[in-house]
This record gives sequence, structure tokens and C-alpha cells, in this order.
Amino acid sequence: MEEDLMRLLFTWLMPALTWGIVLWRTPSAFTTRANRALWATFTTIALGLSVRPAFIESGLGHLTGIRDVTQLFKHLTGIASAYFVLEYVQAVRHRPERPGAARARLLFTCVAAVVLTLLFVFALPHDADGAFGIDAHYSQPGVKLYLCVFNTVFAMAAARAAVLFWTNRASVPRGALRAGITCLAAAGATGVVYTLYRYYFVLSNGDSTVFDANGKPMPLQSTTSEVLPALMIVLFVLGVTIPPARTLVGYLRDQYALWRLHPLWSDVVAAVPQVVLGTPSSRLRDLLTPGDRSVDLAHRAFAIRDAVLVLREDSPSVGGAVAVDAADGDLARVEARWLRSAVDHRARDLPAPPPPAALAATTGGRTPREEVAWMLAVATAYRQLRVAETR
Repeated sequence: MEEDLMRLLFTWLMPALTWGIVLWRTPSAFTTRANRALWATFTTIALGLSVRPAFIESGLGHLTGIRDVTQLFKHLTGIASAYFVLEYVQAVRHRPERPGAARARLLFTCVAAVVLTLLFVFALPHDADGAFGIDAHYSQPGVKLYLCVFNTVFAMAAARAAVLFWTNRASVPRGALRAGITCLAAAGATGVVYTLYRYYFVLSNGDSTVFDANGKPMPLQSTTSEVLPALMIVLFVLGVTIPPARTLVGYLRDQYALWRLHPLWSDVVAAVPQVVLGTPSSRLRDLLTPGDRSVDLAHRAFAIRDAVLVLREDSPSVGGAVAVDAADGDLARVEARWLRSAVDHRARDLPAPPPPAALAATTGGRTPREEVAWMLAVATAYRQLRVAETR
């Protein structure tokens, strides 16, 4: 049951995850060198993972005439992804390289791919369909050499990436970006552990002796062989998504705050329309507006504050103040109650009532963040008053 779950994870969920990242990163592939390398990394990973389903294995076999071509395909895409990871980390480090280093990486990758292809053609048996046909021949020297070449190349790239990400970590300020780089370094370290484990597994296990009803060797895999690459990919995905995810969380937080402020804002700017800069926005248009919303949120809070100041100046200096419960120490509720009354007076062409003595002229926040937090508290109390009035 556990092995079936791992195989389901690696056969369907991991490809779906990586292809989702590929689609998400596609627009950025046309921008910087780092973004192109990152997009290429996920594309090659997704391609390598996508050949696991049986119908794709058999389809590629029939198309090429090579029964186990998916074995070579997944290893070539693995080498390619390792190359693009190194290109990505070199690009994001923004440090000069030795002359010819980039060309040497490309040459090394191409040589490794050619060696793997030659070994696949001349040293591997091709008597079974799919990528797991090799499991029936682990004891053969050609198979061991083939796997040793791939594992060595992948381990070197993973180790290099882990070191570069980790050493670059100290130069990044604390926060989401450093957390992302830490995950990328951990992904590289996991890749090293995986290849070392594969060395041990291949050298310590004999050939597969279990065949299915069609005479195809059953996968000679272990749970560790499935979990480690899945963990490596998940860490890598986290590493590149944590920083933009923080931006997404901030965007959603600001949108939610604008949604909460809208009833209070729409009422007070209807009473004092001169405080609005530009064209008033509807609640739905707020939700459909992309980009950074923090500035709009601050403008919305200060527009409410400006309207409050206009209403204060409009109110008579004495008499007519809104009654306040002496036991009510919630100033946000006090201000909401007064604003509700002031808006109602304005709607009837009457001056706003004097604000309660409990409300000082400086009620609110000293910074944009504090002002937004205060107005959200007032907006919550204001909404509760409106709900109470409708009952």
C-alpha cells in the first residue's frame, strides 16, 4: 500500500505540480537569464517526470522503435535540469565567474549526455519495455557504468548548487527570500543524498527476479528512492515560490482590507465627495484590480480620515453630540457610531453632530500602517452598526 501511494505520487502528482510551475513561470522565461534558466529547469524536470505513466512509456517505445527509450529520456532530462539549475544559481548570485566557466559547464553537460547515449545504445540490454527494464540487469558492468555516469553528474551538479545557494544565503536579508534560498540549498543537498543512496542501492541489490504477467520486470525500487527525489522537487518548488508567495499573500491581505473598508469608505465619501482622488471605485472593481494594492489601501484609509476631519469642522461647536456609553472604552466603536450619525445627518442636509469628547482630534494612527489598522477596526464596528439597524 505504501509503495502504491509513492508510485501514485511520483507518477501523477509530481508531474502535475511541475507542469503547473512551468505554466506559471512561462511569461518570465522571456525576461532575464535567471528566469529563463529557472523555467528551463522546471520544463526538463516536468518532461522527465511525465514519462512515468505506462501509456506514455509504450507510446514513446512504439514511436522510436526502442522499447526502453524512456530510460534514456529521463536520464537526459535529469542531466539537463542539473545544468539549468547551475545556470540559474550562477545568474541569481550576481557574482563574476572565471572566464570560460559557463562554456565548460555546457561542454561537460553535452559530453555527459553523449556518453550516456552511447552507453544506452551499446552497453544496456533492451529486452523489456519502459524505464524499469534496466532493473533486471543491475549486475551487468555496462548497466552499473551507465548508472554511475548519471549519478555522478547529477551528484556533482546537486552538490555545487547546494554550496552556491548556501553560501549566498548569508548575503540575503532575513525573510521570505532567505527562506527560499535555504529551501533551494536543502533541495541540492537532498539531491546529493539521493544519488549517494542510489549508488548504494544499485551496488548492493542484484537483478530483479519478479516479472509481471507480460514478462516485464517489476520495478526494483524502494520507498527511499521515491521519497528523496519527490522531496528534492518539493523543496525546489518551495524555494522559488516562497518569495512570490509572500507578495501574493500581501496582495490578498490588502484586497481583503479594501473589501472590509469599502462600506465605511463609500458612505463617508458620499457625504464628503471632495476627499476622493480620481474616480471612485466599486467593490468589484477593487477585487479585479491587479498589482500592488498597498498604496490604494493607504489612500483609502486617509480618504476616510480626511472625510472625518471635514465632518468635524462641519459640526457645531457645542450641543448635539452623539451620546456615548460611559462604559464603552472601544474608541473604534465610538468613532463608528459618530460617523454613522454624521453620514445620516449629511444625507438629510444637516450639519454633522459634534464628535464625542472621547474622540481626540488625533484618534487613529501615526503611520500609514497604524492608520489602516485603526480604520479597519472602525469599519468593523461600522458594519456591525449597519447590520443592527437592518434588524
